[in-house]
Amino acid sequence: MRLTVVGCAGSFPGPGVACSSYLVEFDGFRLLLDLGNGALGALQSFCDPRDVDALVVSHLHGDHWLDVVPLAYARPHHPDGRVPDPLPLYVPDAGPLTTVLRRDVDRLQAVFDVRPIADGVIGPFAVRFHRTDHPVATYAIRVEAQGRSMGYTADTAWLDPLVEFFSGVDVLLAEATFPPDDDHVAPPPPGLHLNASEAGELARRAGARRLVVTHIPPWADVERHRAAAEKIFGGPTIAARPALRVDL
Repeated sequence: MRLTVVGCAGSFPGPGVACSSYLVEFDGFRLLLDLGNGALGALQSFCDPRDVDALVVSHLHGDHWLDVVPLAYARPHHPDGRVPDPLPLYVPDAGPLTTVLRRDVDRLQAVFDVRPIADGVIGPFAVRFHRTDHPVATYAIRVEAQGRSMGYTADTAWLDPLVEFFSGVDVLLAEATFPPDDDHVAPPPPGLHLNASEAGELARRAGARRLVVTHIPPWADVERHRAAAEKIFGGPTIAARPALRVDL
């Protein structure tokens, strides 16, 4: 199994960094987790968008799904004439997608096979979901194949059940949006995001083997967030960056 970071900026793109999107590959199958603003352009550095086999959108905040809109045009319009089958698209709620593409609902239906988020099998992967603590319906994701596993927090504040949900993963891809606990700034609002220290604590309690911190805002000191998470986790900790590849 291989994880490739397509985009990892939190909330809005940074210079040369698209918003959240992560490509998980195994046995020739390409599973894309989120496709935030700017990510479709970055994705083309790794594969033809028509060769993505399934797309899971963790939640319908723009930095995680907005490039689904241009994807609806990219897949059927290549000059070589190859039009792929409708893409399985797993979303918490298809309503906003339909609203955005309301003038062309037929296109939405032709390009995507929209499905509800539910535990099950996607290609070679066993995929499970857990609701997080975030203002809209948001789902953390656990992906497994042939004894390897990775977890993705999506967006969430601290939530105790996620410790068990991510237990023993080979790689935990955890948001670390807010500064670490020792940063003397005003407390962040509740019910939104993890801070860097909490990302490390989640990895430590879950017994993850490796930690990749992500969803760090463009204005933040990425290395400071990474180091704070590593201090708590006590294990190998990497900061997500475009084109980072992690083999499991």
